[in-house]
Amino acid sequence: MPFRFFVPAFRRAAHGPGWLALAVALPGCSADIMRGYVGRPPEAVMARYGPPVDVRDLPDGRRAYQWMEVETTTSGGSETTTYERGRRRTEYAPTTTEEKRCFYTFYAHRTSAGWRIDSYRNPELGC
Repeated sequence: MPFRFFVPAFRRAAHGPGWLALAVALPGCSADIMRGYVGRPPEAVMARYGPPVDVRDLPDGRRAYQWMEVETTTSGGSETTTYERGRRRTEYAPTTTEEKRCFYTFYAHRTSAGWRIDSYRNPELGC
């Protein structure tokens, strides 16, 4: 099951102010989902998204749990053929692959009932 906190990021640049407003609003969806885990044990996140890629004890006594999502986008190459003065010319654009890594971090403190999430770091724009 792929790791998704919210709707996948845009694959190409969007045009127009409506798309810009949507792009700015999307990170709120991720934060809303993350906010839903505050007060719950880290195992609740693990049950949905699998084990974290990193767990660290912090100097203030809290613990940081971090999940990573990797999104790979491949754009197929293209072929353009033009005709000039009776001659045919074909140009090829290469295939490109882009990779975006998004990190989702939760912070937890120890209670008598075990670790409980008390906060999170907002993911960067586009995640």
